[in-house]
Amino acid sequence: MIETLKGPILVMGASGFIGANLFRKLLNVRQDVYGTFFSKKDRLKGLPNIIEVDLTKYPRTTLNEVKPATVFDLVTYGAYSSETDTERIYETNVIFKTRFMELMSKLKTAQCYIHAGSSSEYGEQANAPTEDAPLLANSHYAVSKAATSALIHYWGRHRGVRCANLRLYSVYGPMEDPSRLIPKLVSSALAGMYPPLVDKNISRDFVYVDDVCDAFVKAAVNLTPNFYGHSFNVGTGTSTPIENLALIAKSLFNIPVDPTFSTMENRHWDFHGEWRANTNKTRRYLDWVAKTPIYEGLERTRQWTQQMI
Repeated sequence: MIETLKGPILVMGASGFIGANLFRKLLNVRQDVYGTFFSKKDRLKGLPNIIEVDLTKYPRTTLNEVKPATVFDLVTYGAYSSETDTERIYETNVIFKTRFMELMSKLKTAQCYIHAGSSSEYGEQANAPTEDAPLLANSHYAVSKAATSALIHYWGRHRGVRCANLRLYSVYGPMEDPSRLIPKLVSSALAGMYPPLVDKNISRDFVYVDDVCDAFVKAAVNLTPNFYGHSFNVGTGTSTPIENLALIAKSLFNIPVDPTFSTMENRHWDFHGEWRANTNKTRRYLDWVAKTPIYEGLERTRQWTQQMI
């Protein structure tokens, strides 16, 4: 399916976790793929066609240089608890997107734009919301991502741009930041222990990164005019509590000790109960479904982690 994408292809934010996986996946099939990075490029070591640029300041140069027909936008800020600069959240996630889409239209380059949104857009709504549910933001990051989904709706529905917003749930897998839960769990398991774990009832819809990359490709290939500007949920549809995740890891990795869970007060974005995606729309109109079970994704992540040691 990658062969059918219109090229050249530009992956913005290719140095990030998901961006690096998508960039590598595309490069394995074709050569007209370009990826941007700013400052850090550890995940792109040895790869061709990488462009160092601060896209928030110099997007025109990149568009003129690559002249992409397909753009995958994974540039974001605020998804990590350490990313707390409120001004930068809005500058990166809203203002930059607005400028970029205006410029893209003016230069008449990209024929398809797929944006990495977030399940955080739903905010207070955790139990399998559909894409037309009200967005009840509960953080600056959620507000910024919700605003960009509205921007994409405008460009798609009222300006006729072939674009879509993918609301990603809890993506995990190779090259994820080591500070995140799954990398900590896997690396600790290799040492026969558990990392510190939050409340055992906190749940997430963990979706493997390779499946998410497939969702970007399928969105670019299968998006029809009736769905220009739409958002699509990208998750497994299954809610996995932290306790269940720990027990899966114990069985899979033969961890000799039992997990312990924190009794500290939960963060405001942590949810109990059925925190999961409703992917009916994505399945029906993009022909995408997550294929990797959690135990298989964890095992692949372990294999990658061992190779990096």
